[in-house]
Formats: sequence, C-alpha cells, structure tokens
Amino acid sequence: MAQYFRTATPMGDWRTLKAVCADSNGHDVGDLVLIEDTVGLVFLSVPPLDADGCLKDPAVQFEDEFVLVYHIEKVIVAKESGSTEAAAKGQKVYWSGTNGDPVTTVWTSGYYWIGIVTEDADATATEVEIDLKGDKATLLE
Repeated sequence: MAQYFRTATPMGDWRTLKAVCADSNGHDVGDLVLIEDTVGLVFLSVPPLDADGCLKDPAVQFEDEFVLVYHIEKVIVAKESGSTEAAAKGQKVYWSGTNGDPVTTVWTSGYYWIGIVTEDADATATEVEIDLKGDKATLLE
C-alpha cells in the first residue's frame, strides 16, 4: 500500500536530502527507507522529468538519484494490522528497517523509533498518520 504526505506545513518545514537507490528492487514513492542512519520517505526521482519534459515513472530504480523526506509533520504510512496493533495519538512508532515495511506501535528489538502517531487508528486499520521525527534513527526504546 502506498504511503502519502498529508501536511499543510510550508515546504520549508520539510527536510530532505538527495540519495542514490542502493536497493536492487528499487523504491516506490512513499516507501520508508533507511539511508545510512536516517529513515525517510521516498519523494521523487531526480530529475523528476524525462528528456521530453514529462514526469518520469514515480518508481525509483537501482542507482537512480531520488529525494528522501526525513522530517515531515504529517504523513500517512502503512501500519501493521492485528489484535495488538491499535495506534493512539502520541504513541511512538517503530519500523523494521526493511524498505517498504509497515510501521507498528509495538516495540520490538531491532526496530527503529521513527516518530509518533498524530491520529488514532484502530487495530484493523492498515494506515496511520504519523509525525516523522527526522533525527538519527535509533534502535533504542
């Protein structure tokens, strides 16, 4: 399930960096990915236009350059669903570190703390709105 941005903040409040896709499977726009010590969402390929001035395929291929958004106030991301997977405002959000995996509010050893829940989501929900914190990814609780 694609993840997407839902923020009304000015673009100046987004924090981004350029990265090169090192995953042989590539990335889809909205995938959570880990670049060195930073977790972010794939935003678009660089350059976003092809030689004819048309938007390129949004998927980022191996060795393509892309823009990673590593801090953004509100973003909708894929969430684990199941009996223990309800998400309440203010809860910490964790991610496995595997490109494209969903997030969870259930701390698990080896998962990165990447932000907080900004809107409640019940256990059966497949998406959750979060604030992506944007600092160095940490495996600590």
